[in-house]
Amino acid sequence: MIYFSPRQVPELKQFTLTERAALVLQAQHLMPTPRRWLANMIKLVVLSALFVLLINVQGWYWQVLTLLAAGLSYPLLLQPVNLNLARPYIPQAVAAAKRQSDIVVNEAEHH
Repeated sequence: MIYFSPRQVPELKQFTLTERAALVLQAQHLMPTPRRWLANMIKLVVLSALFVLLINVQGWYWQVLTLLAAGLSYPLLLQPVNLNLARPYIPQAVAAAKRQSDIVVNEAEHH
């Protein structure tokens, strides 16, 4: 299944928006180098295509509108790519976050 939002990932449903974002970022850091390289190359291709489209627009008004549309669509296009490439590493990120929160709770109880 292809996920378009972290909210759709079953392992992340229990977390808040900021926690989901942090867990996806953690999962991205857990990806092996070739997979991160692939993600970065996909981002580069999308960014290059948006740049080429922006260059071909005539008139400053349309260029500003195109730049605004590109800026808004960039995260919408890339979030599914990042999320689906990091998806296999989300359970590890969740487990690490739970271990970290258990450590913090245990330390707070001892003080």
